[in-house]
Parts: sequence; structure tokens; C-alpha cells
Amino acid sequence: MMSYDSFRLDAEKAVTFFDAWVASTTPQATADHICYKCGSREEFEYLRTLFETYSSYIHQSPIAGRPIAYIKFLQPLKTSLGDIWFLELSDQKPNNSQVSGFDHIEIYPKQDSIETLVSDLESKGVQFKNVVRPHHTTFDTILESGLKVRLEPEALIEKIIKEEL
Repeated sequence: MMSYDSFRLDAEKAVTFFDAWVASTTPQATADHICYKCGSREEFEYLRTLFETYSSYIHQSPIAGRPIAYIKFLQPLKTSLGDIWFLELSDQKPNNSQVSGFDHIEIYPKQDSIETLVSDLESKGVQFKNVVRPHHTTFDTILESGLKVRLEPEALIEKIIKEEL
């Protein structure tokens, strides 16, 4: 299993691809969180336990049939759209279709609507897939590295507060 240091190094590599995309598209947005999807329940449990030592807090909720942990880093990941303080750690999907790895970095508009942000980026050649899910709809673009950039209307913590607190 991976160590905290190797997890952090892999996250920083993902940010490098993200920052290159940001440099070419200049979105008027703020970086919210990075998502790591686990390939098994054992990996999820291992990483969640690991982050009990390397985080400020962990909030876990069942979303789309599996546990999702929302973890605040002790030290942020630095990106060109601001510091990422949060990790979304996703357990294996019920259909076992998920592979281990960093899946996406989520961003949200600084001031305008999500539609305005999408329109601005599409005018710069960015192609999005509008992904409708039971719990929310997103706009996703996939970088050459395989990492997704996911656009949402607000920070994930705002959704958690509205829906759970």
C-alpha cells in the first residue's frame, strides 16, 4: 500500500497536468478539491485510516451507494487556481467498475454562473461532457493525462452543509 508521501507526490503530479490546462484556458474559477478513487474497499479503508493521522478532519457520507470521505489536508496542494485543501476519497462503486487513481480536480466559478464559465471555456476550445447523476450534474473535460477537470456551481463543502448539516 502507498505511503502518505507517495500519495502526496502523485497528487502533486496530477496538479502539474491541471496547472498546464489552466495556463492554456485561464478559467475564472477557484480550485476546490482533488478526488482519488479507490479500486477496492480495502484500499479505501487503508487510505482513510492513513489520513486520520495526516488531516485536520474527515467527514464521511454515503453517496451513490458507497462511502465518500471528505478530508482536509494539513498542508494544501498548491495550484494556479488557488490552494486545494480537500481530498474527496471515494470507495469502490457497488458495480466494482472503479480503478485506483486520481480522478478529477473540481473547480467552481469565482463570480459568474456555472453556465457562463462553461461557455467561456467552450469558446476557447474546451469540450465538456455534461454528466447527469442522481446526486448532481457536472461538466467534465478530460486532460491528456486522463485526469478530469470537473466544473461545479459551488464548493463541495457548501453541498455538504446544505444536504447534511
